[in-house]
Amino acid sequence: MSEQLLIRLGSRADQAISWLVWSSQTQEVIASGDLPTAAALTELAERLGPRPVTALVPAADVVLKEVPLPAKPNRQLLQALPYLLEDDVTEDIEQLWLALGQVRKEQEQYLQQVALCKKAQLEQWLSWLTEAGFQPRQLVPDALLLPADALPATIELNGSWLLRQSDWQATSVEQAWWPDYLELAALPELTSFSPWPDGIAQPHQLAEPELPLALLARQAQQPGINLLQGDYAPKRAVNKSWQLWQPAAVVACLCLTGYLTLTAVEGWRYGQQARALHQQAVQTYQTAFPGESVVNLRALVQRKLQQAGLSQQEQHFLGLLLDLQNNLATVTDMELDNLRFDARRTELRFQAKAEGFQSFERLKNQLEQAGYLVDQGALSNDGSKVQGTVSMRKAA
Repeated sequence: MSEQLLIRLGSRADQAISWLVWSSQTQEVIASGDLPTAAALTELAERLGPRPVTALVPAADVVLKEVPLPAKPNRQLLQALPYLLEDDVTEDIEQLWLALGQVRKEQEQYLQQVALCKKAQLEQWLSWLTEAGFQPRQLVPDALLLPADALPATIELNGSWLLRQSDWQATSVEQAWWPDYLELAALPELTSFSPWPDGIAQPHQLAEPELPLALLARQAQQPGINLLQGDYAPKRAVNKSWQLWQPAAVVACLCLTGYLTLTAVEGWRYGQQARALHQQAVQTYQTAFPGESVVNLRALVQRKLQQAGLSQQEQHFLGLLLDLQNNLATVTDMELDNLRFDARRTELRFQAKAEGFQSFERLKNQLEQAGYLVDQGALSNDGSKVQGTVSMRKAA
């Protein structure tokens, strides 16, 4: 849908709320207005119909930080982030919600962008929207949507000045505190998208005045952060016609059960084939080298390759390839796109596609159990498939 609804909430239920329907296709405002309090959201939902919304929340209620990480971020490090932040926050870390932004690298240091807000405040914002009938898909600190090409930038909205100083530094300041804040902050020249108040001696340049939510809507397609993650991630709406489709769903479940049974049988059959192929390989080896007993076929083949005069790099490559092939036999939904051997690092890199993230995790675990160091790059969705890059090398 080309139209999106932006709702800028307040910190409290009795504060004014601004809303705007924006056409991303024509880049223009379809409708806009203000509500006196959060209680009026129900009337707005009745007028516009329940629909997904992008909710903007006061940046003053969200703390933005960049956390230095001791290494490249992984699942274990990200799980430890709350403990790394305990000394930097004044409240109980258990009462705060932590959302992840982007990761950037400065020289050799990895920096993880995080946004923190009170769980009680986040749940209050969500309750205002869901009780009115809206289905929020994004919850974004408002000042982070000020244009990145005009920083530091500011605009006035509902009695507050939104201020974005850098990529990950933003806040909102009540109008009464704005002069004192500017005096203490000693900011460089600002780009103001609102008329500048008289009597405030702050270096500034005036940009073309614009409706505040229209200015923010242009950046709302790709926000730097969405507070709705993890336990608060948007859930799919319940289909009201579920009861009509329930019989068909039962039939589908039966078909799925049959399919899974056939898949299990196929897996068993492939296992049988793998064992038969291994036995065939043993017989082929014994035919070529009669009288030799076969305990470890791979080791025997490596020895023969050495005797055949292959270089050390070629032996390493064939050994890596053989182990990869053996482990891929149990990950039947994975397809390799290309292979690259780095002779200097004695490392085999390959790109692959699979049905899901679990297939990559299973292959990684198997290779690690086989004594390899495995580096799994970022995984991404490619249609119905998951694709990524994996490298493997023997542990020292």
